[in-house]
Amino acid sequence: MSLSISRLNKSILVDKQKMEKLQKKILIIEDEATIRLNLEYLLEVEGFQILSASDGNVGIQIALQQKPDLIISDIIMPEMSGYEVLEALRNNPTTLTIPFIFLTAKAAKGDLRYGMELGADDYLTKPFTQRELLQSVKTRLEKQAREKSAILQPISSELQLAANTIKQMLNSIELDRYEQFQAEQKNLMVHSEASSVERSPIPSNSIIKCNGLLIDTQQHLVTVEGKVFKLSPRQYEVLKLLAENAGRILSHKSILLSVWGPEYEQETQYLHVFISQLRQKIEPDPSNPRYIFTTRGYGYHLAAVQ
Repeated sequence: MSLSISRLNKSILVDKQKMEKLQKKILIIEDEATIRLNLEYLLEVEGFQILSASDGNVGIQIALQQKPDLIISDIIMPEMSGYEVLEALRNNPTTLTIPFIFLTAKAAKGDLRYGMELGADDYLTKPFTQRELLQSVKTRLEKQAREKSAILQPISSELQLAANTIKQMLNSIELDRYEQFQAEQKNLMVHSEASSVERSPIPSNSIIKCNGLLIDTQQHLVTVEGKVFKLSPRQYEVLKLLAENAGRILSHKSILLSVWGPEYEQETQYLHVFISQLRQKIEPDPSNPRYIFTTRGYGYHLAAVQ
């Protein structure tokens, strides 16, 4: 009898674990159909609900609409790289904390560091085993669950306390005082809007122009041939540094020191990956750069202002 009860308890535990997995959605972004289908099969067998996309743009749309519990993405894909997918999702508050695992054919130190800086949670180097895949997925989901629990528990009690406090305050405020408060807040908003309209024009010395490239150092905006680009803070700093020194070749070391600091001064491979991603964003043809030029074995520069 005790053996039967033990088996029953084990069966209940397995069923519970399967139900928990069925509630977890995993998004796979992979342009190679064979790899994508294999990943779908391996994870579906484990009981996960699978979403999939064959390119980065579609993957971003699915992530924003479906809010998966975890994302697995290739790095090298046509049109949009895995780095760009991750950066877009990390810049959106609704997808900011979704665990993100990269698949890569190579694991160069620069690639790893760049991905982790953008906010990746793990890397799997192809070829990987089913065990490695499932272990990484399990680890990330468990970590996410712990973090959510740690955050929500104190917030729940604090929200209840705050709600009770607000309720007491509102009950103690007379209606005319409350209406007066609303009127004062409305006036403040009107004055604030008026003052924002009357702001002084942007000083000309806050604009850096370099051929078709324009950098507004006050607004932190980058415009290329009339098109505004949203760059990460580091991408903006590197481009600004090159523009301020247009026509002058900056060494790998000087760029790394200026933007990242002394602990990065030997990370030349990392800088190569970083510049490649920056070119993907601002260059009309990244393979034939118009703005950021390479001096092989030494550094990078922007062409002198024409």
